[in-house]
Amino acid sequence: MKRTICTILSALFLSAAAFPCAATDTAAPLLPAERTYVPFSDIQPGAWYEAAVKLCYEAGVLNGTTADTFSPQDTLTAAQLEVLAARVKWRLEENEGELPPAPAGTGTVAITLPDGSTYDASSFVQVDDTDLSGQALPSGDYIVTAAGDYLGGTVPSSLTITVDGSYTLQAKLDRANSYDPLFYMYRYHLRDTDYPEHDPMVRINTWSASDGTSGDAWYWGADIYLKGLPSAMDAALPDTLTEQATRYDAAAVMSLIAGEGLLSAISDAVPPDTDRPDVIQLYQAGILTGVDAEGTFDGKRPLTRAQFAVILARLLSPQLRVAPQADPVT
Repeated sequence: MKRTICTILSALFLSAAAFPCAATDTAAPLLPAERTYVPFSDIQPGAWYEAAVKLCYEAGVLNGTTADTFSPQDTLTAAQLEVLAARVKWRLEENEGELPPAPAGTGTVAITLPDGSTYDASSFVQVDDTDLSGQALPSGDYIVTAAGDYLGGTVPSSLTITVDGSYTLQAKLDRANSYDPLFYMYRYHLRDTDYPEHDPMVRINTWSASDGTSGDAWYWGADIYLKGLPSAMDAALPDTLTEQATRYDAAAVMSLIAGEGLLSAISDAVPPDTDRPDVIQLYQAGILTGVDAEGTFDGKRPLTRAQFAVILARLLSPQLRVAPQADPVT
């Protein structure tokens, strides 16, 4: 997971090249149809994403925005992306019913100074490994950055961070990296065993971006479920769930729920603008393609509902996967 206090938009996408392209497998979809598709009024017959929407709707993993509309050009938030991906994984693992809800209080965050005063989460600022001296942070280490103006002239040696109303940890002043008097960096370590249920980074980011209204939100159950999957801690999952999802976010989430078993390579192509392993894996598996004639991935581009439907359909029906090609997005 990217070690930042505020989200850096990441995401994924697919080329809008014709959907039923380059069939390489005649296997049935991984999820059987469980309901009948009735065309949405805002999807034109023959649209490049129509067949994908139909497949995902019939499988019960993608709904409309109303009873008769799909809103194909609406962008997804990272929270919506995680909920949809978690629903797919839940079904692929042959579970029934809905995802388990998050415990009460999930999403809340409190930051306390040694004198007992509280620190406003919205005053935290972005920091990532490129801002640090020395090498990248070890796995499980994270840094939050406190704005000096909010500390009242006193720089405490530690902060107490409480997330989800129950999980508390200490963040110690990182003196080696607190070289800017306006910003003070505090480092903490999150154990692998605590990561699935308590991720201070994404809680603080989302709390800040949502003006403190993210406690007990509808998406926390999906976030906890995804973080409990194997290799989740190494996945570049979104840091802020209330922000727009991007192609990089989609690559991280889709690679996580697919695992190795569903991502057999059908080409050795690589996008020219990124070396991220999750993007390359999905690119070579025919689930993601480029956005222009050069095969550029453009990972920070926002993700629309239509685009996600096509990506998801390619995951669920291997015969729909396409080798990366030079067709530009339409």
